[in-house]
Amino acid sequence: MLAFSQLFQWNLAADFIADHLNYELLEPAHELPKTLWSPTKVLADQRGNCFDYANLLCSLLIGAGYDAYVVSGYATREICYMDTTRLPNPYVKKKHEERVEQMKTQTKKYTVKPSKDLTSKYDAYMHQRRLDQIQAEKDRHQEEENRRIAEIEKPLPDPLYGIRVHSWVLVLPGKREVPEAFFIEPTTGYAKATNDVEYLGIESVWNHQNLWVNMQDCSNGCEALQYDLNDQARWEFMFTYSSNLRGAVTTSLNTLGGSAMLDEEEEKPTVETTQKDIELPPSWVLPLNITPKDFQKRYPNARKTYFYKKTRVEKYAPYSTKDGIVLKVSEFADYDFKELIYVTQRYEHRHDKLEVREHDVRTNMVYENYLPGRSDHLKEHTYGFGPELERIMIYYDKARLDGLTRRHETILELTDYFINRDDFLEYRKATFEPRPKKFGPADKDAQRPIISITERYARNLQLNANDDVCELVYAIKENKFVITYHRDSNHITPSTRTFCKPSNWNDKAFTIQWNEDLQDTYQADEEFKQMSKRDLYYKMLKLIEQEEEVIKRVRKAEDETRDLQSRRQQEELSSDLEISVYDIDRNEKSKIYRKLLQQKADEEKRKKEIHDVDYLAPFLAAIGNPERINVQLAQQLRLAAQRDFKDRSIRKANLMQARYESEIQELVSKQQWYQKHQIGMSKEDELEYQRLCQEAQFRLHILEERLKRHKELATEKYMQLENKLNEDPRLKEPYIVR
Repeated sequence: MLAFSQLFQWNLAADFIADHLNYELLEPAHELPKTLWSPTKVLADQRGNCFDYANLLCSLLIGAGYDAYVVSGYATREICYMDTTRLPNPYVKKKHEERVEQMKTQTKKYTVKPSKDLTSKYDAYMHQRRLDQIQAEKDRHQEEENRRIAEIEKPLPDPLYGIRVHSWVLVLPGKREVPEAFFIEPTTGYAKATNDVEYLGIESVWNHQNLWVNMQDCSNGCEALQYDLNDQARWEFMFTYSSNLRGAVTTSLNTLGGSAMLDEEEEKPTVETTQKDIELPPSWVLPLNITPKDFQKRYPNARKTYFYKKTRVEKYAPYSTKDGIVLKVSEFADYDFKELIYVTQRYEHRHDKLEVREHDVRTNMVYENYLPGRSDHLKEHTYGFGPELERIMIYYDKARLDGLTRRHETILELTDYFINRDDFLEYRKATFEPRPKKFGPADKDAQRPIISITERYARNLQLNANDDVCELVYAIKENKFVITYHRDSNHITPSTRTFCKPSNWNDKAFTIQWNEDLQDTYQADEEFKQMSKRDLYYKMLKLIEQEEEVIKRVRKAEDETRDLQSRRQQEELSSDLEISVYDIDRNEKSKIYRKLLQQKADEEKRKKEIHDVDYLAPFLAAIGNPERINVQLAQQLRLAAQRDFKDRSIRKANLMQARYESEIQELVSKQQWYQKHQIGMSKEDELEYQRLCQEAQFRLHILEERLKRHKELATEKYMQLENKLNEDPRLKEPYIVR
């Protein structure tokens, strides 16, 4: 437990036990099990009945400082069978609806008053009466539907009701800041109230110190039971155990929820009371050992399936699947799990940063959520199946240079929303014509003709409202520009200006001529300085240039959307998983590095063994390994070792020299053969001869270098031998062989 902080909380520990084990039913269901396995074996086997579940969970909770007890009692069939098909789905799906911001209307002093309401009170009364009747009819139908569903979900009669044996965990208050007593169902990990109707009675409870037998009436289930174990009228203990000692024997972990030391003001147990207590033997259970691998694997065979009301939940261990899925929640419209309506999938460690994917089967819409870290900074992606359906992309705007926060694409529109831009741009909407219908296969890359592009800007307080653009419409099909400026607070309407492009605007060979028919201006503030004809002319030229740039940005946005689709397809096919550099079990680079380090260590060890060769060992063995030798024998051993080294060096040099001369002789014979048959040789034979000569010359070069290196190292190795012999204590006084 010390390695996993998650197991110190009762809810996380209960979830881990429920996920980690496979549940086995009691056979028969109305009798206690004949054997109670130790928590160590249950952990190793990853299976057990309700008593094994409760015993293991209680051990973890006591170790974490909780006042926990194993309960032996009776429960309903659904609890004993771990039947959760009537429980609601614990993983409520997220509703992804477009957020509509409700703007607060500011009441102004000179606001026009609404007209007087002349609606007849009688008509209003009759209308409300009809609405009430319709609502009452809806409520009646809903109540009938609820009764019908309750009848369908009603469990069948249980012939063993009240005698099905079951075990669960009781947690009492007082430690770890637990305010009141509660049950934990170990097979599911759910917390239950002590008056839960699914628990029908208690026979006994126990922990690592004692066992208490319930003396209270359970005819009404556990509703009226009291859990003061010191009350001997309600709970009778098995071992003689001082009531003052109950709860005093704690571990240091109990300091998490309360003091582990007895209060000085509390009554301390006396010698007379403790002498009567039975000294319990040491625990027969080995220490619980949960390895990091088992904790991460979590489920038997790395996966587990649960069934709830019209819901199937599949859980997977991290890295157990290729696509990194850890949770899959499938919701159905029927109780037989056949009509699928909604699927929610959660992922971890994905290289593409995908975290959640939700698929509405009925509408065929998909919602995806991504973690930060993608190169395109995508945060959310909502789309339908098909190339021309609606698509919504939400981005991490702070990570993007263009401040794009949202993109909405339909068949005929592409809308971008921006935030915190230097040019105050907030909105760009492009309207398209339908794709032209052509015979043959559809071309997905065919660009849609643009009808118009609309840009909206936020208010720039440094400019006059009559000179600060609020909306700019590029009416491409109509060949005109419509500019709407921000409305001044002192005026009712904003200023507008319309430019019409001349007929030859796209002809580079002609110069655009200005005339008054090319523009129309409405100035809300008559005192504001009017633009000159020259300024209007250059303004129109600038708008024509801006239009080309804006069209390029729209086409770029279309390309980004298509690239996103193709990229997501590639990511789904590869679905690579990220592995932390600290995960030494899965990191291949780390494994290779450790392997290289081990090889290097082995090589160093081998070199050290060679360096520490005992040169005197064979010569001492030849004379029987005497414990003491004289001066003459020591001198003979020294000379023998030197002579042996010289002989081995000479033999090795002679062997390399012989190989060198043999290679030269073979090369000379090949050259003589070539001189003799050169005239009649084919080109292939000449190439083969050249290859053989090159290989022979390479071998000669290697042998020559090895012989040269041997001669250079022989002197150095001989000096090393001399030094070792001079330092060897076996050749010195008192000449003792150790």
